[in-house]
Amino acid sequence: MLDLIKKSIYLGLGAATASKEKIESLVDELIEKGQLTKDDKPKVVQDILDKIEKEEKEIKTKINNTVTEGMNKLGVVAKSDYDNLLKRVEELEKKNTK
Repeated sequence: MLDLIKKSIYLGLGAATASKEKIESLVDELIEKGQLTKDDKPKVVQDILDKIEKEEKEIKTKINNTVTEGMNKLGVVAKSDYDNLLKRVEELEKKNTK
């Protein structure tokens, strides 16, 4: 039963918009309705926060991978690669002016 309640909260909140206060408020409502006990509150709130954090990390990783893949397909040079090349050119210019 507790897992079903947690899943419902996960779906209802949305990882991007959930805040600790919002989660606690929703858990308090479940306590008032008798679906959870006060003793369950800290664990349920922490479980939800952990799940949201995990999902956010997964989403960020997927976005980064997608953007990198798209940049590679388009032939866009990464800023770090550009900076390294610029540094090498500057070093070569210094050598040639001596």
